Amino acid sequence: MDKFIIKKKKFKVNNPVLIEGLPGIGNVGKIVVDFLIDQLKHELVYEIYSKSFPHSVFVTEDNIIELPKVDIYKVSIKNRDLLLLSGDIQPVDEESSYEFSNLIVDIAKENGCKEIITLGGIGLNSEPNSPKVYGVANNSKSKEKYKKICGNVNFDKVKAEAIIGATGLILGIAELKKISGIGLLVETFAHQFHIGLKESKELLKSIKNIFNLDIELSDLDKEIKQEERNKAKNLKKQSKVLSKTVKRIHAKGSDTSYIG
Repeated sequence: MDKFIIKKKKFKVNNPVLIEGLPGIGNVGKIVVDFLIDQLKHELVYEIYSKSFPHSVFVTEDNIIELPKVDIYKVSIKNRDLLLLSGDIQPVDEESSYEFSNLIVDIAKENGCKEIITLGGIGLNSEPNSPKVYGVANNSKSKEKYKKICGNVNFDKVKAEAIIGATGLILGIAELKKISGIGLLVETFAHQFHIGLKESKELLKSIKNIFNLDIELSDLDKEIKQEERNKAKNLKKQSKVLSKTVKRIHAKGSDTSYIG
């Protein structure tokens, strides 16, 4: 099997920009790109499979198996097209991550992309109440351009010393191949099971402003409220369990002064 198997559809693009949103911290980038795909009229133009992806398959509700893959969708907006990169996974080892990121940049260049935008999260020790968005760029010209466009993005004091995975590597490799790019990074909770819906909304606001997109965020607001209700219920259950445990300990006369 080749390192990558690519299924490509014939299509034309107009002044395209590629936007990457793959699974990562809080899955914020993936949530944003998947939301854009759901909201906008789209066309699947690339399917990418690789032996560098996890050695497993997904089982659908109909008991049909599917290989993990990465997709690129074309979306046409005013005066230009977006190539939206989403997927189930991304390579985890360093060599494969470089090879995959290089492939994505080559696809962007082949289709005439002069800019790339990557999306990701900055992991915090707790969930942020008001998540902030930070920006990085692969050249000073792009940085100054998007500083003016993205009012809610801080391009000067980024809370990150390194960006791991495709979100960072794509930008670095793009600069080597003369493609400008920026990364938009939002604060999120660095827990493996955290789903950063609230944080993703802040990234969506930035993308909406950059491209003047006619998208409605109310659907995402509903999901955010539902997630907050679920968290409140879980917290209430945990508090009850903790309270009962403490009572049992005191009833037994234990010297234990804490619960691990």
